[in-house]
Amino acid sequence: MRFVRNLSCSLVAALGLAVAAQAQPFDIYLSLAGAADGYVQVPTSPALNPSSQITIELFMSRSSSPAGCRSLLGKGYLTSYWIGICSGTLRSYLAGSASLKDGGTVASGVHHIAVTYDGAFRRHYIDGELVAVFPQTGLLPANAQPLRLGADVDFANNTIQGGIWEVRLWNVARTTAQIRHNINFPITGPTPGLVALWHLADNSLDAVGGHHGGSPQGTSLFFPFCPGCGGNDCLVTPTNACFFSHRFGVSGEFTLYTAPAADGHVTAGPSGSIGRVLGSSDSSTNLWFFDSANWEILVKGVNACSFNSRWWIYSAATTDVHYRLGVFDYVTGRVHYYFNFAGEPAPAVTDSSAFPCP
Repeated sequence: MRFVRNLSCSLVAALGLAVAAQAQPFDIYLSLAGAADGYVQVPTSPALNPSSQITIELFMSRSSSPAGCRSLLGKGYLTSYWIGICSGTLRSYLAGSASLKDGGTVASGVHHIAVTYDGAFRRHYIDGELVAVFPQTGLLPANAQPLRLGADVDFANNTIQGGIWEVRLWNVARTTAQIRHNINFPITGPTPGLVALWHLADNSLDAVGGHHGGSPQGTSLFFPFCPGCGGNDCLVTPTNACFFSHRFGVSGEFTLYTAPAADGHVTAGPSGSIGRVLGSSDSSTNLWFFDSANWEILVKGVNACSFNSRWWIYSAATTDVHYRLGVFDYVTGRVHYYFNFAGEPAPAVTDSSAFPCP
C-alpha cells in the first residue's frame, strides 16, 4: 500500500525520515506554530454537525510532544466535537465536554488520525490501526460555532506545533478497511457520506461540499514543502540506506499492537521503533526489526528512466507487524510510504511509477 507527498527538507531532517505522507499532487500544507492559535475557520453549517454517525480524519505532523492538550480540529468542544493530542494521547469529544475519551499514543512525526462513531461505539485510529473502542449511544448534538481546522473556539492558544492537511468530515462511520484504503489514495471528488474535504493545498477550499474556510489566522500559514531541495544529501546511518549515489533514502518504522482488551482499549508499543539496515548496495538493502540475523524487508530500486521515465521501488517482506517503509527522493523532496497493517502478511511492492526522472 502506497502514498506519496512532497515534504519540507527541514521537517524531514528533524524527523529523521520517520514520517508519512499522503498521495496528493500538491506540495503545500497548513503549518501551525504551536502555543498561540493558528487555524483556518469554516463558517457553521448544519451539514458540519452530523447527528447519527460521524468520521473525522486528517493527516498531521508535529515536531515535539509538549505536556497538556493541543487541538487538531474543533467545533466547540463544550457542546460539540473536537480532536487533539493531550500529553501524547489521542483525545476526542463528540458530544460536548462530558464526552471526553482518551485512547492511542501519537508519537512525534507524521500520522494519519481518525475518529468514528456509528451510534453504538466510538473508535480511535492512528495510521490505520484501531487503537481504542468506547461504547456510546445517542444522537450527536449540533451547535452554531464555526469549525476551526487546527484549533477550537472553546480552547484558545493551544495549537500543535506542526501541520495538518487532507481533513475529511463524513456523516457516516467509516470502516477500518475504508480508512486504510483512503490513507493511501486521495479523494478527488464527491463520495457518498463525505460532507467536506479540505486538502489545505495552498487554500482553504472544500473540494466536495462548498464549506470553504477563510484565510489562515494567527500563527498558521500555507507552507511549501521542500523549499530549496535539489541536492543529493542522503546520509548513510544504521537506520537509513542510500540508493543511486545518495539520491534516495530508505528507512522503516514498526509498531507492535495487541488485541483489544475487555474495556475496548488497544495497546500499541513500542511506538515508532526504527528498522535497522542490514547490508546495502547502491540499489538495494535489507531492514531488520528484532534481530540482525533475521531480516524483515528487502527493498530495491530500479533506474527505469530509459524505459518509462521513472525510478521504480520494489520490496518483499516476511512479517505481519505494522510497518511504514519510507523512500525519500532528495532531488525532488518527494517521499513514498508503503504500509503493512498489524496481523496481515506484508504485501510485495512493485511500484513501477514511484519517482519521476531525471
